[in-house]
Amino acid sequence: MEYTLEKGTWENIDDAVRVEEETLPKSCYLRDNSSYFLDHTAGDLTLVRAGEEPVGIGKLSVLPDGSGWLETLRVRPSWQGRGVGKAIYGRWLQEAERLGCPAIRMFTGAGNVRSKGLAERFGLSLAGTYIGATAKLSDEKLDLPPEFKPVTDYRLAQVLLESGRWEMEDFVVMNNTFFRCSEKTWRYLWEQGMTFADEHGSFVVIGARMLRQRGLHVAMYGGDGRRCLQFAKAYTQRQGLPAVTVSYPPQNQRIRLELEQEGFVHDQSCRIVMERILKK
Repeated sequence: MEYTLEKGTWENIDDAVRVEEETLPKSCYLRDNSSYFLDHTAGDLTLVRAGEEPVGIGKLSVLPDGSGWLETLRVRPSWQGRGVGKAIYGRWLQEAERLGCPAIRMFTGAGNVRSKGLAERFGLSLAGTYIGATAKLSDEKLDLPPEFKPVTDYRLAQVLLESGRWEMEDFVVMNNTFFRCSEKTWRYLWEQGMTFADEHGSFVVIGARMLRQRGLHVAMYGGDGRRCLQFAKAYTQRQGLPAVTVSYPPQNQRIRLELEQEGFVHDQSCRIVMERILKK
C-alpha cells in the first residue's frame, strides 16, 4: 500500500484530530495542543493519507538540546499493521537528518510490545524506565511554603540541577517528554522560570512543556523532599490548575515514599524511553 505523507497545517488539522480521536478517544490532546505543535515548535506534524483518507499522524519536535522527540504517533485501528507507522518513522528519520538532530527519542508504555518493536526496527533502544505519580488537588487551600523563591542566577540553577542528575538517571520528564540531562536542558528549564529554591539548598523544578491547563509537572526536586512536594502542590493550586505529576526511576524508594506521604497516587505501570544516537 502506498501512502501520501503531508505536513500538518491549519488547513488539514481537523483530519489529524480525527485520526487521534478515533485511535485514542480517551486520551486526546491534539486539538488543545494544535497551536503549540504548529506554531511554536520546530519539527513537523505529519499526516498520512491512503488516497484521500487520513489514516495516521506523528509529530517530531526539536527539544532544547537539538534532539528530535517523536510523539503523537497515532494510526487508526483499521489501518494498524499495514505499514502506516513505518511510513511515519521513515519520515521522522529524514526530518531528523534535515534538522541536524544529534539523537531521536520516544516513549511508550513498558508493556507496549508493538510500539517498542517498531522503535527497535528503526534503531532505537531502551534508555530508561520511569513511573509517574499524580496528586489531584481539591479546593481546600494549601499553604505555600514562603521560603521557595525563583532562582534568578543561572549558575546556581545549574549547580542545583546537576546535583539531582544522578538520582533521575539522566532524564527529566514533563508532559511525557523525556529531556536528556544536559547544560542546554538546564538552561531551558531556568529560562522558562521553572526553577525554585530555598536558602537551605532545597529546590523544585516545576512547570509544563505544553497543555499547562491540564496541570504541572515536577521535573526534579532535591533537599527536603516533602517540603518540596508541599510547595509543588500549593504552587500548582495557586495557578488554578487541577493536578501535579512527578516522574522518576521506579527503583528510587525514597522518592516513592515521599510521594505517597504527600498523597500522590502512582500509575499502574511504567513508561520506557527509547533512544537512537545519530551524531556523536
